[in-house]
Amino acid sequence: MNRATATVTCFVVMLAMTAAMASAQQRIEVEAGQNSLLDALAQAQPGDTLVLVSDGGAYENDDELRVEMPLTIMAAEGLANRPVLTNNGEESTKDIIRVYNDLTLDGLEFDGLADTEKKAKYAIRNSDGADQANVKNGYVLRILNCYFHDIVSGSDGNAFRAYYDTYADSIIVRNTLVRNTGKEAIRVRDEDNERPGFGFFNVKYFEVSNSTFWDIKNDAISVYGGDDDPTTEGPEVVIDHVTIYNTGHYLINLKDVDNASITNSILVNNYDIVNGTNKTLGAPWLVAGARIAYTDTLNISDDGAWTGGGDPTVENLLAVDPMFADPDNGDFTLVEGSPVIGMGEDGSTLGDSRWSSGGSTVTIHQIAAGQNTLMDAVDAAGPGDVIVLTTSGGEYLNDSDMNVYEPITIRAAAGLDEKPVIKNNEPDESTRVIFDIFDSLHLDGIEIDGQAGTEFNAKYLLRIRNSGDNLVDSSTVLRVTNSYIHDVVAGSDGNFLRQYTETYADSIIFDNVIFNNSGKEGIRIKDESSERPNMGFYNVGYFRVSNTTMSNTANDAIYLYGGDEDSTTAEPEFIVDQLTCFNCGFKNGRSIWPRNIYGAMITNSNIANSKDDADYTIRLYGDSQISHTNLFAVSPLRLDDNAMSSNMYEVDPQFANPDNLNFTLPESSPLLTGSSTGGPVGDPQWDPARRIGIEADIVPGIHGGFLGQNYPNPFNGQTVIPYRVDRPAQVRLEVYDILGRRVARIADGMHTPGEYHVQLAMPQQAPGHYLFTLAIDGQVQRRTLVLTR
Repeated sequence: MNRATATVTCFVVMLAMTAAMASAQQRIEVEAGQNSLLDALAQAQPGDTLVLVSDGGAYENDDELRVEMPLTIMAAEGLANRPVLTNNGEESTKDIIRVYNDLTLDGLEFDGLADTEKKAKYAIRNSDGADQANVKNGYVLRILNCYFHDIVSGSDGNAFRAYYDTYADSIIVRNTLVRNTGKEAIRVRDEDNERPGFGFFNVKYFEVSNSTFWDIKNDAISVYGGDDDPTTEGPEVVIDHVTIYNTGHYLINLKDVDNASITNSILVNNYDIVNGTNKTLGAPWLVAGARIAYTDTLNISDDGAWTGGGDPTVENLLAVDPMFADPDNGDFTLVEGSPVIGMGEDGSTLGDSRWSSGGSTVTIHQIAAGQNTLMDAVDAAGPGDVIVLTTSGGEYLNDSDMNVYEPITIRAAAGLDEKPVIKNNEPDESTRVIFDIFDSLHLDGIEIDGQAGTEFNAKYLLRIRNSGDNLVDSSTVLRVTNSYIHDVVAGSDGNFLRQYTETYADSIIFDNVIFNNSGKEGIRIKDESSERPNMGFYNVGYFRVSNTTMSNTANDAIYLYGGDEDSTTAEPEFIVDQLTCFNCGFKNGRSIWPRNIYGAMITNSNIANSKDDADYTIRLYGDSQISHTNLFAVSPLRLDDNAMSSNMYEVDPQFANPDNLNFTLPESSPLLTGSSTGGPVGDPQWDPARRIGIEADIVPGIHGGFLGQNYPNPFNGQTVIPYRVDRPAQVRLEVYDILGRRVARIADGMHTPGEYHVQLAMPQQAPGHYLFTLAIDGQVQRRTLVLTR
């Protein structure tokens, strides 16, 4: 037989063997019971599938399940409850499954029996010690649609533990829940300290997607790529659409992993579960080459974040309450109005998508500018849908008012240089309206132009009214954030928001909004008609304006009438905080009038430069309070009944250029530290220099280097920050917002002497003033930059 013949013969024999193996693979159905799964495993052959058929059944085993051949263990289709796997054996250190070969787990529940005498230390692990040699090199582990919980053994416990000297081709976790582990939830510990350069990582490809972790003592996910040999190819780590809540340590610890991506996730509330305090280790641990983007990072420790050995790419991070339904009881459903809905990189909702809108997937409508493109999308939207406006500075023209009959979100796409602009260009209409609101609406990052002075001037930009069978009920929420609303003048009329009598909203919230130029009141909420003064319900239950600027309103900037003559009617909660008001009430002298509301609160606001000879600029009733507020060149403050004022100022704000909507305060202004928190009075975006969280002296210049001014400045796309380092030194370059929160760390590490120029883009940040700082060996120099839209 020649070589060619032998090769063909062997190939045919291999095909025959493969076919025989395939035909021998079995689907073995397993009922619940003590050791029923353990016994089925003992009979299984390579490639078999063990199907657990008992709905919510207890599959108890008195020993670990040793998977020494390629195998699938899955729940039968159509079960209402996952089959539950436990190890109730007598060993002191127990696993539920020990994996030596390829394994797929699908639709199962793993109960570690924490706080019982049968508790397990690991739900799944591969082997350590001499037994590691029996673990297949390049094994594949797939965990799908599973639930792990209560895996605590003293101060330890993992849902999955991969040991050093074990090598996986892929570890994939999808659609999985993990709750209450004594240490890390998933721990893939690469290469022990005694063999730091042996040329292979624990895993080549590691993925966690569409999964949720909560009540985890240490990291939710820990992957270590610690090979000292630079020629070793590191692991690829992909973490996408993950929700992590109430997790200690670093949340996600990707030490020395330089090919990692964290996207579209929610990482919130980093606590030490044992001691009930915030952790201080930093979260997450990332290094140069890694990327974290389109992720919510609220209430996680900032001390030490991003200090794993270099600067990761950090893009479009949020720090907002995701508004979980009941997280302490494991319900991470995003309630209506959650600010993370539609904020993903592709317009999706952040976090494990199963929590979106009660478990259903929100529809994202990507809409380009044009005539009626937005109106058509609003008409087509279903409850909870998100409409993303994708054209930077594009005009979204509509030839009629848009009727909001379903709860929807309309927002600008992330990363746009300019806000999308919404207008009504209906040619034959005397009362133009942009939005008629009959259900909940969230507007974010957009511009609404009333086109005052043109043939298309609008009378109302946002209007809440009842019409026929379309009735506004008490569940309606209107939220407007990060937006610019302007030029609504129709003769002697025109409102940014007009809410009519006999309409009832749960909440109306404006945050980080600039309003300019209205023909009458800026916000007019007329409560209860004179014909029905005792109907027992107010227009709105909760009203708040915060971190906002209002300018050039003919009448009151804010007018909310609570005119119910029935004293038992619960009144609206009225809050105004950190409002800058310029030339508001230039006709009638009023800026804020919560009429007949007896518990209004106005704080930290700057009311200046308007009509000063009217009866009042602000009028308060009952037990209402105003504090830490500046009233300059306006009509008097009127306090009726027991209303009180405290910590009031009368200071010329000396705005930089108010006629061009630049209300920046001078650096010497006493208003910069006049608020109840020691920060600025008024809209905080007009603070040119703010306190920062660096424990070092702030000096005009620093030894060993120099920080230049960014250019261009102001900017709306990218800017360049130049700096110089004169000697080898530890250098940190960072950007802070007006509240002293770091929004970007651009450089952090040892620098050689030289000139540096770094690009900065801030697509997810609100327009305004920011502080950027250069620290060289502990000395700090600072400058300000201005972001526009």
